[in-house]
Amino acid sequence: MPRPKSVIPRLCRNAKGYLFAKNSVGKQEYFGHESDPDSLQKYAAFLSHVQQTPDGLAGQLTKACSVNEVCLAFVTKYAPRYRDASGKPSAELDCFKSAIRVLRPLFGESVAKDFGPLRLRTVRDAMVAEGWCRNFINKQVRRIRMMFRFAISLELIPATVLAGLDSLPPLAEGETSAPDYEPRTAVSDEDLIAVREALNEYNRDVLDLMLLTGARPGEILLLTGAMIEQSDDVWKAKLKSHKNAKRGKSRTLFFNQTAQVILRRHLTSDLNARLFPTRRDTFSKTLQRTCLKIGVTPFCPHQLRHTVATRLDDGLGLEAAQRVLGHSNSAMTSLYTRAADRQAIEAVRSLK
Repeated sequence: MPRPKSVIPRLCRNAKGYLFAKNSVGKQEYFGHESDPDSLQKYAAFLSHVQQTPDGLAGQLTKACSVNEVCLAFVTKYAPRYRDASGKPSAELDCFKSAIRVLRPLFGESVAKDFGPLRLRTVRDAMVAEGWCRNFINKQVRRIRMMFRFAISLELIPATVLAGLDSLPPLAEGETSAPDYEPRTAVSDEDLIAVREALNEYNRDVLDLMLLTGARPGEILLLTGAMIEQSDDVWKAKLKSHKNAKRGKSRTLFFNQTAQVILRRHLTSDLNARLFPTRRDTFSKTLQRTCLKIGVTPFCPHQLRHTVATRLDDGLGLEAAQRVLGHSNSAMTSLYTRAADRQAIEAVRSLK
């Protein structure tokens, strides 16, 4: 799709140095000589007048912009930040794409400035029909709002569109047929032992490294030999690409002696090669298929972080769990542990 033509009247200069711009009917409006300090103020006043006219700048900006163009602008100009250094898309980018996949067939060809809360509600109903859970649907609706907010920053649509979209409240519990899943919790030691024995060595090594580092699945699967610093008794890997990199946060993984034994099995002479060239979703499906095969309640890889957080919190305290998991505050870590329940139990015991 070609780049949209700019509709802001451009400031021009003729051969004699006089400044002018064309109005909506193509007539030249002159603002004086370029040496006149008032000429730029006159141009600014002209733009202000054009903006306020019914068929002026605001109308021209939104006249031809469709919802498809909003999606395209977001994917091409903003979404690249959700890719790692190698260009691999993150899970967040996949979520944006799934939201667009529902949005476009319904309203892709419609005018973007006419996309209001009723149309957003229709998109949300389509997500319910997809079988998505309520919490994920609410997040997808926020992602659609984010795309329209970005379009406003490019002046593709007026800011009033976002005010309308913000008026749609999130789905409340019991309001919809969309399912509510139980919060993620730590995996029991019994289930972990059973699953480990059923996995092949390759996938077992990935699982063990997650349990030994508290890493996210993507952080382990993107590891290369070049990332790992082997100078001390505890190896380190400072990640350039991770979930919070775009927020300016750092992320370092630490590998003890047990983890180092696993890493040595996969290190090669090519330091830039990934140690575990597997997709996140492939590993997740393998893990859940194994659970079903042996009769264990299926769990996702991210629950292993809850397991690590609980073990560290019980043994060394919340701060230790926070450091290993890479959280910027303890409030986030407490969601991964039993800290809140433990504090509540102690508080109740103190009551007389």
